[in-house]
Amino acid sequence: MGSFIAFALLAANPIGGLMVAIPFAVFSLNYAPWLTVVTGVPFAYLQVLVIDASWNRLERWGWWQRLLQKSRGKWADRLVQSRGAFWITFVATPVIGPWMVMALMRWVGVPQRKVALALTASMVTAASVVAALCAYVPAVFSK
Repeated sequence: MGSFIAFALLAANPIGGLMVAIPFAVFSLNYAPWLTVVTGVPFAYLQVLVIDASWNRLERWGWWQRLLQKSRGKWADRLVQSRGAFWITFVATPVIGPWMVMALMRWVGVPQRKVALALTASMVTAASVVAALCAYVPAVFSK
């Protein structure tokens, strides 16, 4: 049980997240790679939910609204009009992290429901690649 909690905390961690949790689970805990993807992605999505809930609270304050209005540029308007740009979100998620992508999307005014599919698909894809590498790369080098 303690090892699963360690895996869950690593997956939900905004620094490293799934890229650290999956190799840890596969190599240290001997979890099946597919299991790390299926269980790790929901824990990693917790980052998105925390940012979204925190942003909702911040939006209740007038000074926060004014700060956001001042800092938005024309690129933000284009991103909002594209409704989150699926491929931009898909590519950015594993590079800068799901929490940062969600924060940027909320900053430009895109709600979570508009980017949830891109975020989830990106996390599943990245997690699957890492899990596959953890499963097959050691076999290649052990020959």
